[in-house]
Amino acid sequence: MATIMSIFPVITTIVAVVFAFLVLKQWLRRHRIYQLIWFVSLVMFAVTAAFEALSEFMGWSVAVYRAYLVLSASQVAIMGSGTLYLILAKNVFSTKGLLAIDGILVGIAGFFSWMMTLSSITDYSALTFGAMEYPIAGIGTYVILIVLALIFGRNMKDSKKKMLHGHIYLLFSIVLTVWMGAYAAVAEVYTENFVAGIAVAGHAMAQHVRNFSPLLSVTGGFLLIGAAFFSFVKTRFTFNLWIALGGLAIAVAGSIARSGAEFGNVLYLGEVVGVLLLTKGFYDSDRMIREKHEKTTGAEIVEQSVSSDISE
Repeated sequence: MATIMSIFPVITTIVAVVFAFLVLKQWLRRHRIYQLIWFVSLVMFAVTAAFEALSEFMGWSVAVYRAYLVLSASQVAIMGSGTLYLILAKNVFSTKGLLAIDGILVGIAGFFSWMMTLSSITDYSALTFGAMEYPIAGIGTYVILIVLALIFGRNMKDSKKKMLHGHIYLLFSIVLTVWMGAYAAVAEVYTENFVAGIAVAGHAMAQHVRNFSPLLSVTGGFLLIGAAFFSFVKTRFTFNLWIALGGLAIAVAGSIARSGAEFGNVLYLGEVVGVLLLTKGFYDSDRMIREKHEKTTGAEIVEQSVSSDISE
């Protein structure tokens, strides 16, 4: 049944669509990989928000709910992947710093892999690899991708080698999304939990599917929030702070929602605040880029004019 909180997913959907359009325009203008990946993640964000809005007014269907749970976890990882590519493009970290980021990501994946295994080892209702499944998915996938990157990147230039860190995490996110999606497609869905504040927190999905969520959302959140905060501390550009706070608002609201059914609708409010802050940060960033480009272009025109006068 629709309530006053039901309007928030509608607002989130509209803002996310506008945000995605702005990012797409920037990508068409500058053709940076992180812009394309952010566009994809924002489309996913808009779709999940639209699913939430539809659920408030029309209720959930099993097929939509399966897609919603997978997309809502994966979108954070994809957005984090775009942020990592941005870091690599700006050459913010040294090689040792990037290896440290890889180590932290493996550590996060490892921690939640073992926690998920220990907390739900008896709650399996689909094909599994047994007790070691989540460590295989979390740690194993990332380590295998790192090894492959080391093998194929031996003869690459340093600039391309650095981009491998982005490729590793993006592939990690895709593999786990497909893995989670395969389970979600056949797992039991508890339709009795299709009620406001419960379904959006994942409580209508079998636990073994939900266990994949932190492997994607926590690692992606670390990249999105951590990178933005680091950039703000280093540059003092306020748009980085808005991006960090936007990611944090969504992450905190999601955590609260997962903690109990009575807090489920907090997610809607957090998503609205988060996407507005993210959009604000992106808009300010894009405006700064445009102003810098205009100044550079203007200086070049003046320089060319002076050179022409001298030659004459």
